[in-house]
Amino acid sequence: MNSREQKILGQLAGKDEVAVTELSRMLGVTDVTVRSDLNRLADLGKVARTHGGARLIEERIRQEYSFQTRKSLNSVKKQKIGELAASFIEPMDCVLFDSSSTVLAMARALVKKDDIKEVTVIPTGIWTAIELMSCQNINVLLPAGYLRHTTGSITGLPTNNFYKELIIKKAFLGAWGISFEKGLTDTHLLEVELKKLIVSKTEDIIILADGSKFHQMGLAAYADIKQISKIITDPSASPDEIKKMRKAGIEVLIAS
Repeated sequence: MNSREQKILGQLAGKDEVAVTELSRMLGVTDVTVRSDLNRLADLGKVARTHGGARLIEERIRQEYSFQTRKSLNSVKKQKIGELAASFIEPMDCVLFDSSSTVLAMARALVKKDDIKEVTVIPTGIWTAIELMSCQNINVLLPAGYLRHTTGSITGLPTNNFYKELIIKKAFLGAWGISFEKGLTDTHLLEVELKKLIVSKTEDIIILADGSKFHQMGLAAYADIKQISKIITDPSASPDEIKKMRKAGIEVLIAS
């Protein structure tokens, strides 16, 4: 699939159905181009055409499309967010990285830093763990649990028991959706329960999310907005939401 088709899947993943006119406006192309893309995606078995639009063909895909697709969406924004987030890692830190694609971008930035010394990272995703292997000054502590094929995350009862014994200074987490009223949300209930546990045991919760996450909501919340110490996002994030969060004492940083 080309990048435009991947963006279409990204839009469909957060909604029941999206109209051709909405997609054309978002992508900056004609309705004819969007219809052509949707027809191709329908031929590939990714979407089902509806009157005036389309929807993802499977509920599972709607809730979490493949990690590779998510990683490619807003990749430049995620890179900038990751670079800024990596500046908060200090020598001798013990930190947790979740399995989100934005935190993966942070891991890539972290291994390039010259001042990394005896940092321990607990990754909740296999792709992030592999990324960190290239730096000898980063100790990777892997949790036990079940590996999810779609995202590469490690969840389940063994994972929860693993975290109960740990003291974590900082946790860098992504989210499916962010809002001042609903807090931090995700789409998979095992992920939600794991993140709830992590939030309850961590002193400093830092959220990494591009601006698109301020306009969507997951299945369930894993944290109230007031449980967060920092949010690192990009200039496309909702100014109204940022204003509310800053007024509540949340530090919001913009990676430009």
